[in-house]
Amino acid sequence: MTRKLDVGTGAGLVPTIGEALEDPGVREIVVHPGTYVEHLVVHPRPAPLEIRSSTGDPADVVVTFGLRQGDRDRTGLPWVQGCATVTVAADDVLLRGLTVENSYDRTLHPDLPDSQAIALRTTGNRIRVQDCRLLGMQDTVLLDAPGWSDVRRVHLRDCLVVGDVDFVYGRATAVIEGGEVRSCGPGWVAAPSTARENPRGFLFRGVRFTGPGLPAGSVRLGRPWHPGGKPDAVGSAYLVDCELGEHVAADAWDDMGGFSWREARFGERGSTGPGAPRGAAADRPAVPADVDVDGFLTGWDGPPAPGGKILVASDSTAGEYGPDRAPRTGWGQVLAGFTDREVVNLAVSGASTRSFLDSGAYDDLLARVAPGDLVLIAFGHNDAKPGERFADVFRDYPANLRRMVVGARARGATPVLLSPVERRRFDEDGRAGATHGGYPAAVRELAVADGVAFVDLTAATRRTWQEQGPHGSAASFLHLAPGEWPAFPDGERDDTHLSVDGARTVAALVARGLTDRGLLTRPVPAARGAQG
Repeated sequence: MTRKLDVGTGAGLVPTIGEALEDPGVREIVVHPGTYVEHLVVHPRPAPLEIRSSTGDPADVVVTFGLRQGDRDRTGLPWVQGCATVTVAADDVLLRGLTVENSYDRTLHPDLPDSQAIALRTTGNRIRVQDCRLLGMQDTVLLDAPGWSDVRRVHLRDCLVVGDVDFVYGRATAVIEGGEVRSCGPGWVAAPSTARENPRGFLFRGVRFTGPGLPAGSVRLGRPWHPGGKPDAVGSAYLVDCELGEHVAADAWDDMGGFSWREARFGERGSTGPGAPRGAAADRPAVPADVDVDGFLTGWDGPPAPGGKILVASDSTAGEYGPDRAPRTGWGQVLAGFTDREVVNLAVSGASTRSFLDSGAYDDLLARVAPGDLVLIAFGHNDAKPGERFADVFRDYPANLRRMVVGARARGATPVLLSPVERRRFDEDGRAGATHGGYPAAVRELAVADGVAFVDLTAATRRTWQEQGPHGSAASFLHLAPGEWPAFPDGERDDTHLSVDGARTVAALVARGLTDRGLLTRPVPAARGAQG
């Protein structure tokens, strides 16, 4: 049963929105006319929530607060994004018919260095903001995500957004549709920080861009925000069928923080009004033909049903090998025999997370991803090696994995992190040892922190090699006598790469891990030496 609470000053009403939010069972908060001086956070909740004005007119209900980035919080440290008047951290929230305002006025405090003051910040998924007024100056609306690997979708419809500097910004996938984006001073409208592997940042569709009283050409449509100088933040903002006032500069896009706007993803299609591009010489890129405008709103009904293909991003332990390399075999090469899915094995021998991204191999994989697919991400054998492949375990390795995760999530696929296959190494007492340093723990910690499905292949394979023992485990690797195989005329003693038996054993462990996490439903066939 839907639980509704009415907020207002009358008898029998909840006096503040904050108190109404303390009820975890509330599904609808109806706010009666008034000005509410509140600093609100909508925390994650067990069910969808709507907060709306009782009249439907946003002028009747004003939620206002005046913190800026730089004011001190309870710890004595400066507020950053937490200064937002309203933060929506829950999923499936609708704000309707409200005014959300950050009342900080930097013109009254010219001596203070920080003037960012957020009215609305979203970090939840499937957030809708309809018929609202979002008022501020610098950084009015932050459309955000909890972490770099997260994809969050926001839809602003028929809203008024007011500001002057970077006042629609962040890394969410967002559609701003209809309504008005009003510049109240010279500056920049959008500052997207979209993850490079996310093809969808901001889409302004059918919006009126206005600047009452501003000089002609004093406002640019946007610039790319690279938080902390992050190079893989490649901002994306497209305008489709928008009306642009004369305040919009002819050179509508600008650089930011040493990063060129030309390396970002900006474009227009169907612009009208005095601020629209004029003539073939206008330096105003078009929206790329392959941009699916309707795709910005995919994912609102939750993740697609499982049943798609499996794509493998990994190194030589998973790679594909022809008969000329027999008996060398990768676990990705034989994985299809342990599932009822199509397997697209794009593992690259010698790859680390860094080289897989830098070479474009992951871009090639993402071009083949469809909603409902599984993307298996398994690296660690080569990341510790010096040179161009090196990705240190503290910074680069987890950052690279996050890039891969966000790319899969942005396309409606389910990423799965796997720790690396353990090499074959035994001590003199016959105990199988660890060979990957801190990399397996780094994968595990990232998976927990970012809510990514995880298969601990390092632990599973080490247990298996221990069960097989120092002698029996040799058959899982390339321990070959001279002349035994044409590809290895001098024999081989390789404790990293797998034989056919070893590849089947590891593939069974991968399939079992996916099944245990509810990502596969077919029972895993038995394979020699494969223990869960």
